[in-house]
Amino acid sequence: MNKQELHEQLEQLRAALHQVDSPDSTERDILQKVVSDIQDILARPEGHTEHYRGLNERLKDAVAQLEASHPEATLLMRQVIDQLAYMGI
Repeated sequence: MNKQELHEQLEQLRAALHQVDSPDSTERDILQKVVSDIQDILARPEGHTEHYRGLNERLKDAVAQLEASHPEATLLMRQVIDQLAYMGI
């Protein structure tokens, strides 16, 4: 997978996360931070992988906290985590 495909997957995840409703303020905060990280990455020029590492950690934390309440969103997050791992990030 190349970075273009990863960016497409990040766009899909961002769109999916915008659709997630959560009555819990903690969950909303987690989702907003993940979306913000994704938007930061998509706005940056490609080339460096350092900014992906922060997203990877944030996604892992989000999966751990949201897995039970938002299984579909966390499935998409896991796919991005797997792609980052495949890329060596």
